[in-house]
Amino acid sequence: MTRTESRRRGIFLLQTMVLVMIMGIVASGMLWLSFGRHVLLSRANESESSQHLASGVQSLVQACLEGTTYGITDCRVPHAAAACFPSSIAGKSVQVSSLGAPPNCQLSVTVNDK
Repeated sequence: MTRTESRRRGIFLLQTMVLVMIMGIVASGMLWLSFGRHVLLSRANESESSQHLASGVQSLVQACLEGTTYGITDCRVPHAAAACFPSSIAGKSVQVSSLGAPPNCQLSVTVNDK
């Protein structure tokens, strides 16, 4: 084998290694983007699910407060009405709090992961 043949083989192997490295970098970048998109969509779906649960709980709370003095004389939730508030829904804990002064009372519903 002559010197020029071995040099050609060396250059060919070097080019092949560089090409394989570039392809590996591109492939890992594509996997990283795909995984990032999957995580982002998963978080968005979880957030949307929690928002739907919170609006359902808020409907239940407003139904319990129907016919009470809530929002008329004060913004404190009557003890009898607070008893029918759900403490958890779909395996997630729920917290309901009231803010403001009559007649501008606001209910705050928080759905936690646990």
